[in-house]
Amino acid sequence: MSTLIIGGGLAGICVAEQLSKLNEPFNLVQPSSMPSSTAVATGMFNPIVFKRLNLSWMVDILIPEMLTFYQSLEETLGIQLIEKHSLYKKIKNKAYEDFWNKRLKDPEYAPFMGEITNTYGEVKRTGTLDCALLQASYLSKLKSDNLLIETEFQLEELTIDKNGLIFNNETYDRVIFCEGAFAAQNPYFEWLPFKLCKGEWITIKTEEPVTDFVVNNVVNIIPLGNNEYKLSSTFTWEDLDWKTTPQAVDDLLKDFTDLFAVPFKVIDHKAAIRPTVADRRPYLGSAPENDRLFIFNGLGSKGAMLAPYFSKHLVNHIFKSEKLLPEVDIKRHYKRYLNRDENN
Repeated sequence: MSTLIIGGGLAGICVAEQLSKLNEPFNLVQPSSMPSSTAVATGMFNPIVFKRLNLSWMVDILIPEMLTFYQSLEETLGIQLIEKHSLYKKIKNKAYEDFWNKRLKDPEYAPFMGEITNTYGEVKRTGTLDCALLQASYLSKLKSDNLLIETEFQLEELTIDKNGLIFNNETYDRVIFCEGAFAAQNPYFEWLPFKLCKGEWITIKTEEPVTDFVVNNVVNIIPLGNNEYKLSSTFTWEDLDWKTTPQAVDDLLKDFTDLFAVPFKVIDHKAAIRPTVADRRPYLGSAPENDRLFIFNGLGSKGAMLAPYFSKHLVNHIFKSEKLLPEVDIKRHYKRYLNRDENN
């Protein structure tokens, strides 16, 4: 019997592709009307955490795995998904400059950081994943292969019995929930400490070019060509809806105008809810009540970098009995689940 994947964002797509590599049958459910953070995500990958100039978690493993995975998808789909480039971080004061230069002397950081030039420090091995193109192309491929179910998923329509899991008149051996922010409403996994975060992005068009590189002041300023730039992104933990706000535009433009004094106009504005979690580590594992129901979630703002490696990790756990890393296994939060039961 096969696997049913719920959700056709980045998480669900990566799980689907890992199953394909193992020749494991599956269907993926993604209604065309469901909002998706993948459809509007910037897809930035960056090995440095700027606040304390730390290396991103597991970056030495995640970036090579990520590049191999997406390059394979580029060949399969016949499209370009990855654009590699350096990122330049604005150095705002002497203390930060000194800290940057100290990191440069550390052999662990040297492959990822470059010299400071004209108040900007170079970050290497960064780039962007075209998330919207990946989603559209991959789901189109699944549809042509009769693997895509374009219907709204309601949990009550999933029948669970000893013979399997039945949905849409098909029987499956397991279900992997890749629902993004909607997982916080899934009764099998709502006990997990989600910390959902709203993000907004804008695209502007300037009257003259301002940079050929990605620049980070507070947000990322990403050149798209033709004097267009994406400003990404805001982080808010209140008013968690998918609506754009004037305040986000003001915040993003302030960061841009702090660096560049050129005329421009806003030509696009998007909002989404990120599936962020309290401890900033993905959620992998099976539901305490049913070991045939799995979750792959919590990718947050680093989804482009995390999804390939950890989708493979989950699939290997299911099909090859690979032990989940304690840092990502949802068992790390089982005390919350047990306390929930005691309170009911």
